[in-house]
Amino acid sequence: MITIKQAQNASYWRDLNPGLHICGLARANDAMLPESTDDVSNIYHPQCRQGGEKDDLFAGFDFSALSDRFWDEGYFLLHDLLPRDLLAGLRDAIERLVAKGLPPAMIYLYDEAWQVFAVLRPLLTHFLGDKIALLPHFWAWHVDPRDQGRGWPPHRDYQGESAIGDDMLISLSLWVPLSDATPENGCMYVLPRSFERWYDFPVIKPQDVELQDVRALPAGPGAVMGWRQDVYHWGSRASRHASFPRISLSLEFQNAAFDPLGDPLLDLETPPSFHDRLLLIARQFEKYRHMQKMNDDILALSRAILAD
Repeated sequence: MITIKQAQNASYWRDLNPGLHICGLARANDAMLPESTDDVSNIYHPQCRQGGEKDDLFAGFDFSALSDRFWDEGYFLLHDLLPRDLLAGLRDAIERLVAKGLPPAMIYLYDEAWQVFAVLRPLLTHFLGDKIALLPHFWAWHVDPRDQGRGWPPHRDYQGESAIGDDMLISLSLWVPLSDATPENGCMYVLPRSFERWYDFPVIKPQDVELQDVRALPAGPGAVMGWRQDVYHWGSRASRHASFPRISLSLEFQNAAFDPLGDPLLDLETPPSFHDRLLLIARQFEKYRHMQKMNDDILALSRAILAD
């Protein structure tokens, strides 16, 4: 296990994944380094910057059809949307983290993990309006078939109000697979709102769900899945016969015109500094320990980071 001194050293993480960047910098011996690391507001790849090529992802896109299904079933799944080269680098980096005994959520130390979601601004704007805030709620998974890995159990991301009627969204979760997510290795499952509306009572526990209403949502790299934060969903357990792990990222957003649903709210266009990323990640371990089995050493490290 790494020490707190190593964890607080950005160079340690750059050397671990030299193909990725932290605040615009690659590993220390990179020949093309910016002169200053103080400004992290413009570190994104050109296709991920405001007004860049990211809008081309949605050229000719039928947002109306997407909205119809979203408001009916509570979720959407778009295939082959994101650039696969960016995703492949993140997938390989998570494999390196896991091989070192480090949690996949450490991937959010790297710029590229934030870039994935920056390219989706047109999608976020469509559902949440122009005032978008990143919630300080995120996670990354490496669901390993070799040790009976599983995604998170059935839950809703937010227990309060996540929409007003059927035309104004308050908050939205996005989930991005970095590897193929299949029923064998633990893909996502949802209870569509169109089915839950038929129920005589709100679903509180898995036993409340009619099994025939459950929908499996296999997806591959390049896909983006999004859901209202009141949608009941979960990740399944991987079969030991699956040939590869399910690796994925998730981040949450809100319409900033409403009261904050988390603290601090973050700016999609200006990613946190390295130090702030480390603190945010450390908070996730305590926050989600009821959802995810946590290594005692990782919990101790996160507490040390927060206390330092």
